[in-house]
Amino acid sequence: MALIEYLEHDNWRSVLRRSFEGAISLLQTDRFRPTSSAIDDIRSWLTSGGVSRVQLQLDRQMEGQRLAVERQREIRDFLLVLAQENQRSIVQLMADGIIKSNKADFLVTCGISESEFDEMWQQVLSGANPFETWMLANGYTNEQIDQIYQIIDRWLVKTELNFPTNPDDSNLN
Repeated sequence: MALIEYLEHDNWRSVLRRSFEGAISLLQTDRFRPTSSAIDDIRSWLTSGGVSRVQLQLDRQMEGQRLAVERQREIRDFLLVLAQENQRSIVQLMADGIIKSNKADFLVTCGISESEFDEMWQQVLSGANPFETWMLANGYTNEQIDQIYQIIDRWLVKTELNFPTNPDDSNLN
């Protein structure tokens, strides 16, 4: 049965948890192994667009199944809980390139709002290191911070961004 069919029943939380955690486990160990259709749904959505893709697909399917608005809200909220509970694994899968990372997923996975991110980015541009300060203040370990830096580094290399250099930098020739 597809994941959406299970979400119509009273035990939907345990099914969503089992499917989400099962998909992450497979992505960590044997990402192409056959599995249930519910786990396969989440696995394919994660690899094609991360947690935001899972949310998008669930939203489409919940609307198509005409689930009650309250149930839809509960499912969305629980998905965010699962993303936070599995943050370390998701971040590592992003760093490994198994889960495609984008700004939306980075923000959801790390629990940072768009406005907090934009404010921190402005601080970075002025020479501060607000990301690390924020992460430390919010209980992230140095290992988790290193994983997040890996994602950022991979993204920078992948997108081949060239940041302008400071013409006043005495270290430049």
